[in-house]
Amino acid sequence: MLSSLWKSPPGATSGADPAPDPAAPLVSTWQVGADAGEPQAVVRVRNLQSVMAAGRDAWGRAAKPQPVLLSSEVSFAAAFDTASAHDAVNAETAHYGNLSKTLLSGIELFSPSSSSSSSQSGKNRAEAAGGKNVKDGEGKGEGIAAPRTADVFEILWVKMTGRVVDGSKVALPLDQIPFLDATRLRSLSLTLHLPKASLLGAGVSLSTTACFRDAADLAAGEKKNPLRSYARSLRLHGLHVPTLIGVNPNERTAKQMVVVDVEIDRFDAYEDIHTELEGAVVKILELSSFETLEALGTHIANKILDEFRIGDSPQPMRERGWQVRVCLEKPIAVPFAECPSVEVRVNS
Repeated sequence: MLSSLWKSPPGATSGADPAPDPAAPLVSTWQVGADAGEPQAVVRVRNLQSVMAAGRDAWGRAAKPQPVLLSSEVSFAAAFDTASAHDAVNAETAHYGNLSKTLLSGIELFSPSSSSSSSQSGKNRAEAAGGKNVKDGEGKGEGIAAPRTADVFEILWVKMTGRVVDGSKVALPLDQIPFLDATRLRSLSLTLHLPKASLLGAGVSLSTTACFRDAADLAAGEKKNPLRSYARSLRLHGLHVPTLIGVNPNERTAKQMVVVDVEIDRFDAYEDIHTELEGAVVKILELSSFETLEALGTHIANKILDEFRIGDSPQPMRERGWQVRVCLEKPIAVPFAECPSVEVRVNS
């Protein structure tokens, strides 16, 4: 779990949680939405732009500066009654400007200027991220750890909630308070989108959505995990790959462009695997001779679950409980429509 990899930011040692709570269950994004129920009061920030020297780029290189888009949705347990009645930002809501500043301050730990200002700041960045060492030439200096996208994500989540992503540990220093009050939340989502992290698509995104316990369950003030459930997902956006696909005679004579989205739900890995996953999906599409998108989409999902591996681990993804969603589009197939599309979801 990600919580086991957390290392508090510089100065946070006094806030270490010596007795963590049980982690919230990792479920599907749909299940978190079902647990949270219909939203009634929501504040969103969408596509907040920044730059980070973390994760891996489209070629798989670690800690290279790249653009990042941050999006967050805060769903509150109660309506904006007094906030709307008094036309004021109060505890019932969240100041979206301050929400943006909170997210940007977390990303600043991984900014190129922060990492190059001094060797000490680089070490602080590495310690904050808890990343692994980089090979010579991949990072900002020999022996300095390369923060993963998941590490960046964890720090942003801690700044907002005070706890790690699965809710098990308090991770802020004792003299700091989180931006959000967990007792007022119904659900919270955060997405990091890396628009330049794909060679053939529209980018890669990592998302977490969490459902919070009712305020009555937390009102006693005793330390407990505020999360009822949470979900993590990795998504490859809009891969464009020439593919032999179709039932009509003309479609069997040449490849046509297929646009594919692949989403891994119940994503439990902390490694940056998007370059390997993209390569595996592209290879499957290039070797395709299917006639239907239904068969191709199911084939892609099953190949990921049965044959994809993370690093040297022999464990198939089906054993990790992944859910794979594949959406396929054929932009050229129907002349007077933008595209026909088919979506399949395969569970482990």
